[in-house]
Amino acid sequence: MIAAADAEVAREQAREILSGSRYREPQLPKPFEGVLEWLGRRLRPIADAWDAIADWFLSAPLPVRLLALVLVVGLVASLAWRLARSRAAPASARARTQRREDASLDPGELERAADRAEREGDLDRALRLRFRAGLLRLDGAGLVEYRPSITSGEVARSLGAPTFDRLAARHDEVVYGGRAATPTDVEDARTTWPELVRVT
Repeated sequence: MIAAADAEVAREQAREILSGSRYREPQLPKPFEGVLEWLGRRLRPIADAWDAIADWFLSAPLPVRLLALVLVVGLVASLAWRLARSRAAPASARARTQRREDASLDPGELERAADRAEREGDLDRALRLRFRAGLLRLDGAGLVEYRPSITSGEVARSLGAPTFDRLAARHDEVVYGGRAATPTDVEDARTTWPELVRVT
């Protein structure tokens, strides 16, 4: 009788010990549980379709499986080729633009292009071309070191010439300020740049 009572006490003590937090899986908060369940329900049709395709593929005769595999590989290769071409196209366009810009580092050619732009009524372009030609002539005279990213402020500090400051202010108002170039702006650029290069 005493042994049975001791056994019952021991079982009760064991139940108490095992019901403690040390022996239970912790209940962690699940903040994304609802989102994951919703996403799982939305993706279930895709998973079911994939399972159906896999079942069909595995049960199909060997020639059919090989043909399907060839078609899939061909499709993937075609998509990869198109993606590579679409990425290469902007790079080749940039290279063509760079070649055109490098070819236009001749101030005389730029001034002829400015004349054409002026005749066509594109005064903004004419002003930009004359400004670039002027910078290249200053570079040729050893007064500045031209590079495509050179700023008007850098050139102004190098030259210290009020004439250049006036030309640069008009150029920057048109190119960066959005003001439309006038015939006076273009005429001033045409006549003043050669004088500026000679005098400086």
